[in-house]
Amino acid sequence: MKPKLYIQDNLAITYDADCVESPGAELFDPGHWRSSQALVGEAAGRGSAWFIDAPFGAVVLRQYLRGGWVAKLSRQSYFFTTLSRSRPFREFHILAALHTLGLPVPRPVAALCEHHGVISTGSIITMRIPSAKTLFDVLPVGSDSAGLKDGFWNSVGQCLRRFHNAGVWHADLNLRNILVDGNQDVFLIDFDRARYTPQKVVDGKGNLARLKRSFLKLWPNQDVDGFQAIWNQLLAGYNE
Repeated sequence: MKPKLYIQDNLAITYDADCVESPGAELFDPGHWRSSQALVGEAAGRGSAWFIDAPFGAVVLRQYLRGGWVAKLSRQSYFFTTLSRSRPFREFHILAALHTLGLPVPRPVAALCEHHGVISTGSIITMRIPSAKTLFDVLPVGSDSAGLKDGFWNSVGQCLRRFHNAGVWHADLNLRNILVDGNQDVFLIDFDRARYTPQKVVDGKGNLARLKRSFLKLWPNQDVDGFQAIWNQLLAGYNE
């Protein structure tokens, strides 16, 4: 990767020069990609993520949106201090570091921060993971078999441990932020608000507790034994 910085007026883009030759605001505009017939999909129900077949590869464009009560005031605006502390720039550089380490994350392509005074908006572009589904999509709920390979849940736990050993704390570890590709390899996505402290092992109890709550929200109450079986496998992989 070759991270570079492009600044024009109140707009700043950090990007991988190995992927992007000419950075510009149009890269982050869904309308631009729609008009060039490169927009191939959109995240259902969110309206903040688009799937694009760009000249530099198959990518995901995601806008930063607020949640909770603050979203009633503005869903897209954030308090701005510096570029390095802006949400898109922080996520881009965390992803770049983790990708360089060989951790299973999407490769970052570019991130945009546009600021006016103390208010900013932002977006990020990452490479798509081929044939990826979320962990939610592959849950074996309501079927005898989800076609998962032996040891799959163990491998999920092993993946999470790799991140914690590398010093990564994920801000929202849930079933939709864990992806499984066509080979059933496991990836983590959405490192917005994540913390990265190299060479400092993270206590993963909070992350695992958040993930367990995500499981239990979707798992049928009458199948407690089924959930406990896969959770035990996940923990066994995590604790190896």
